[in-house]
Amino acid sequence: MMEVIARTIFIISVMFYSLDVSAQSDSVILKTVELPEYVVLADGMTIEEYLIKQVLDNAKPLKKHIDELDYSVRCQLEKDMDLKKIPHRRTITFVARLAGYGKIVSALMEHKHFGITMAEDIHFHKGKITTSNVRMVEMLQLLKPKQVKSFLKHDGMMSANVFDKFYEKVRDKANDLQKKYKKKKETGMKCIGSYMADNRKMYIVRLDSMEVHIAEGCWQISKLSYNEGQNNMYYDFSEVRPNLYLLKSGRAKFYLDKKKWPKGFVSMKMDYTYR
Repeated sequence: MMEVIARTIFIISVMFYSLDVSAQSDSVILKTVELPEYVVLADGMTIEEYLIKQVLDNAKPLKKHIDELDYSVRCQLEKDMDLKKIPHRRTITFVARLAGYGKIVSALMEHKHFGITMAEDIHFHKGKITTSNVRMVEMLQLLKPKQVKSFLKHDGMMSANVFDKFYEKVRDKANDLQKKYKKKKETGMKCIGSYMADNRKMYIVRLDSMEVHIAEGCWQISKLSYNEGQNNMYYDFSEVRPNLYLLKSGRAKFYLDKKKWPKGFVSMKMDYTYR
């Protein structure tokens, strides 16, 4: 329960660790997909299987793409939900305090409509991440100094290596669909089109409720989205370095649909600026 209130509401995990949304691209999608002439597909391999195989075969950790990188992260968190009406409120508060999230939970419970924006500078060097200048940029409501300090302390979402996490997510999803395929179940895996962007052809592959946009040539993710009921996530990547697409922005919105729980939503926006 503490995870639902503290981490899921504050960090909203990737998602960015969960990294997931169903969103249509603003670019024009062609009706047909043409693979390069030199590609010869193995017997029985579909276009979508080939594209995902290319992504996973070429996937490697960020530290193998680049030695050093500096960037800033801006995170906006919003909540419109009366947490004073949640079941077992005292137990949740007690557990949150033991885990070090007491000030965060108290702030979320005090304000039905809650909103903050935080920022942080990141230095990536040979696989290691160091942070600096973590700061509160904006507050929709006034928070107590200790509450602000707690939010800034638990800033793990902003400093996470999300690049590696996205490829892990796609690999896990592909493996799950492969298990379904072996059991002769519908996988929902399909190549649904392509379009031109950044002077590249981008292929769109649907993996059940996940949609992946793939940049031809470097075979990296350029967009990723996922939806589950009302909950949705959308991630946009940019070619920050030649043949290296890094996360540019992410949007997520979650609704609670549990019985006896108050209605409302939690949303998070993250934006990355590279130097």
